[in-house]
Amino acid sequence: MLHRQAARRSAYPLIAALALTGAVAAPVHAATAASTAAPAQLSVFAWNIDLATTIVDSTESENAAGRTPVIESVIRKHDADVVILDEAFNDTSDKQIPAALHDLYPYATPVVGLTCSGGGWTGISGDCSNSPFVINGGTMILSKYPIQAQYAHVFKNSTFGTWDYEANKGADLVKLNVDGTTAWVVGTHLQADQSGTSTNTTEKTRLAQLGEIKSWVNGIVGTSAPVLIGGDLNVEYYGGASRGDYANAQNAAGGVLGSPALDPNQGLSTMDCPISSWCQYMAGVESFPTDLQDDMDYLGYLNDGTRPVPTSLPTVGIAFDPQAGWTSGQLDTNAPSDHYPVTATFALP
Repeated sequence: MLHRQAARRSAYPLIAALALTGAVAAPVHAATAASTAAPAQLSVFAWNIDLATTIVDSTESENAAGRTPVIESVIRKHDADVVILDEAFNDTSDKQIPAALHDLYPYATPVVGLTCSGGGWTGISGDCSNSPFVINGGTMILSKYPIQAQYAHVFKNSTFGTWDYEANKGADLVKLNVDGTTAWVVGTHLQADQSGTSTNTTEKTRLAQLGEIKSWVNGIVGTSAPVLIGGDLNVEYYGGASRGDYANAQNAAGGVLGSPALDPNQGLSTMDCPISSWCQYMAGVESFPTDLQDDMDYLGYLNDGTRPVPTSLPTVGIAFDPQAGWTSGQLDTNAPSDHYPVTATFALP
């Protein structure tokens, strides 16, 4: 979710044959080793870390300085190969997190929308604004594997009159070398709902943004390698069921979106205010229900029909790291964000 920057968007300038020699034939298992080798694995961790700009952090008492080290410790504990972060709007934390985790994640993208040209990106597209009143898009990727190319896209579609309109929100796309296997990963944060604005309008924007991602990725990657996607899509799995939001999102993306809601054993939602004390605090700040429970964060893959895809959609789990001694029925006071992270391990083709 994104409910807050105080600014106005004012400008739009602008991823073998085995040779057998000798008289003795090689054992059968040696000759078939290449064909029976296990596929490469890539674990992905996606999290909306709820770190507002310095001004908002101060005026709303959001304690970025205290929450950032907890965020770092949770990421480190789960030790995924790739980390997608959303709502990394705080300039101090944006620098601190990749620096503190550099030993584990030596490769990291800039934050989407922090700059509209250069900035270490292989390419930047979309409606990126250089206005000093428009904040960055808040999405970045950390990786254990070498990032061979990194692209940023700022959405052309954004709902006027919402806080999202005041940010360069979009997506980043990275090309990874996973032990010799090429894979691409998209991280994104779609349009949020906001009181006073029709949900039908914001939902239409989300679908258009997914369409932008699909076209952008196809133009860069083509059919060359699998493309994974993750982030806070603001698609309410339960709350949007009557509108068909989940199915519509998959269709717009041209892919498959995995959600913890698909696993009946989860027992937790990615936004779970009855459990998370920080979610309850932010409900008071941003005026959403204190009993909000829904799955809005997803991990999956894009599929244009000919591109290779993971062998199956893995189970998407929720990373839950409450305070020591926590028991069921208690509030999770250790949660440093109003969202819980999602994790999944993909078997690459």
